[in-house]
Amino acid sequence: MFDNNEHTVVLLSDVDAEIDRLLMSSPPQVAEAARYHFSAGGARVRAQLGLGAATALKLSPKVAMACALAPELLHNASLIHDDLQDGDEVRRDTPAVWSRYGKDVAISTGDLLISAAYVAIANHPNPAAALGAVHHAVTVTIDGQTQDCRTDCPTPERWATIAALKSGPLIALPICLALIAAKVEGQDTAIRAGNALAVAYQTLDDIEDRDSDLANGSTNICLSLEAVGNAPVFAKNIACDRAYAALLTARKHANALPSNAGASLVTLANLLESKLKDIDHAT
Repeated sequence: MFDNNEHTVVLLSDVDAEIDRLLMSSPPQVAEAARYHFSAGGARVRAQLGLGAATALKLSPKVAMACALAPELLHNASLIHDDLQDGDEVRRDTPAVWSRYGKDVAISTGDLLISAAYVAIANHPNPAAALGAVHHAVTVTIDGQTQDCRTDCPTPERWATIAALKSGPLIALPICLALIAAKVEGQDTAIRAGNALAVAYQTLDDIEDRDSDLANGSTNICLSLEAVGNAPVFAKNIACDRAYAALLTARKHANALPSNAGASLVTLANLLESKLKDIDHAT
């Protein structure tokens, strides 16, 4: 178990080590599938957000780990289940868990990570409120995923709603957990920032995946904009403009959080804007 007395600062490598520890007593095939999934990479964005907020709010390493670990586990559980639901065979340039281990193992692997997230919350100083925040984030994420699975080509406005519901809650959750631990307000503001970042992030993905999403029949902001009469080049331009606007909104709400707790959200917004500019200027 993560030892608060041996750490003054929590690193992403500590988060990965704690994930591996939580998997040690799991059924062998499911644990292997989970380790395989994490070994494929990933930026551990939600863990970074939790660690950043915890540092800004001067929380202990043990609490920082809880704020980072639970959202990261939940996010990766959602990726495993999402790949299965969407039939995506590849994740991060490697076979998705369900494609390599089968559907039954993939379902169980996602379930295992969800359960592990609740174990992580046991180290939160206010576990009752933290569990409430986790349940709310999971519930909203499920709503977004359900709407996405039932929608072929949503309007641009509904696309933005679905994108915010699917990804926003787990972007905001690490900040919310840190705010709860510090006993300060701002959860609603963090959620608004998370929703805006989710829209910008999904827009970036959709612009890059426009052709493959068209072939697979997946929802995509460019295709939604084209469906209402915009030529592909103009649809891309409109999508970029909307992403820039979403990033402005995200920064506004992130900067409104107390004690600089939203600094890590601003850092993420800046990173997404840099990527967006590259896409926007590409021919």
